[in-house]
Amino acid sequence: DRYGGQNGHGAVRQICLAHLLRDAKYAIEDGDDGFAPGFRWLLLRAVAIGKRRGELKDTTLANHLRDLEKRLDRLLSGPMPERPAARRLFRAMRRDRADLFRFITRRDVPYTNNACERALRPSVIFRKVTGGFRAEWGAKVYAAAASIIATGRLHGRSALAALKAALAGEPVMRSA
Repeated sequence: DRYGGQNGHGAVRQICLAHLLRDAKYAIEDGDDGFAPGFRWLLLRAVAIGKRRGELKDTTLANHLRDLEKRLDRLLSGPMPERPAARRLFRAMRRDRADLFRFITRRDVPYTNNACERALRPSVIFRKVTGGFRAEWGAKVYAAAASIIATGRLHGRSALAALKAALAGEPVMRSA
């Protein structure tokens, strides 16, 4: 699902606000002058709070969360937008609103998935340059190798060391 539908990954789900800002912009450009502008402002406010999380107290963050939720309630209690892009966004936010502001009080949760996007970039470039894979097994092998290498890199291992560990049936992560 385009807004990060339930897929069983991760303990906490946070919808990427950068993608929602883009979609709100599209809805505004599509002619929505009701829901989308207010929602865009709300997202910008949430991002500004998120950028200051490190210097704010937990009680202040909880107050900000209540305020954002109240403002979202007002936006979502309005009429269904007429323009398709805004209607799609409105429905998604009604469905997934619980996953919109988790990052406010969870300091360990980012408000965008930019790190994930950057991690996927080499694979996307590889696919575009090579034209993809001719066989499904090739795609699976590439995905597995890329995952092992990325995991190894996160734990301070070279690509070769991570691949050797995986092929030997050892953990790719270094033990503490």
